[in-house]
Amino acid sequence: MGQAAKWAIFVINLPRSAHRWRTMSHRLNAIGLPFQRIEAIDGDSLSEAEVTEVFDRKRAQSNYHYQLTRGEIGCYLSHLKAWQAVLDQQLDYAIILEDDVVLADSFRFLPKTLAKLDDAWDLIKIAAPYKKQKTIQLGDIGSFGYVRYRKPPMGACGHVVSAAGAQKLLAKRPPFYRPVDVDLQWQDELGLNVRGLLPYTVDNSHEHASDIFAIGDRRAQQKRPLQRLKHHIRLYFDSVRANHKAGPQRQQ
Repeated sequence: MGQAAKWAIFVINLPRSAHRWRTMSHRLNAIGLPFQRIEAIDGDSLSEAEVTEVFDRKRAQSNYHYQLTRGEIGCYLSHLKAWQAVLDQQLDYAIILEDDVVLADSFRFLPKTLAKLDDAWDLIKIAAPYKKQKTIQLGDIGSFGYVRYRKPPMGACGHVVSAAGAQKLLAKRPPFYRPVDVDLQWQDELGLNVRGLLPYTVDNSHEHASDIFAIGDRRAQQKRPLQRLKHHIRLYFDSVRANHKAGPQRQQ
């Protein structure tokens, strides 16, 4: 991407979560990197018409195993807003953080590391707060391992999006019918070149109760086991297609 790349750090933060913003500001100021606040969309404040415009209930009914909560809808819209800011500010890429994360000391080296990449990446995972996924080694960039995935890990608390990646994502969404972190696993469907930098430099802090669950607990949503099984099968084949196009590499 080159030494002259134009980049930013975006922190997604709800207006009512000022305590989280103070914590994240302190953490990023301590690292010494510039950052911007992206005002998150509060799903609880959306009208029914606004929800219908962006959330495809029929597709969720047939292709996903529950209907998204308003919190999840607001979360997806907040990430869309951050991706749009990449294009609006004519950035080469943005490091996107949710507002309840902890940062490793090595986070400060991300911009210099990203400047050394000559791969055509769209999205780079810098966090995997849930189940880790198998990686396929592409090389070493400084102290980081540069990888791709058989299936990208879930979690949207920390990732990097290029301008090309933002364009692809915004061309496909909205409407959406899966949570944002689940959607980002679908490499072939969304046309994304997903990569990772290991060890991960971002993790959930678990210091605060979930803003998403505060609006609506997805665990209380009626589940559809058959759709869940179909979703996993389709995601498996999406991953197979993406990896076939990428070609063989050494798996870790």
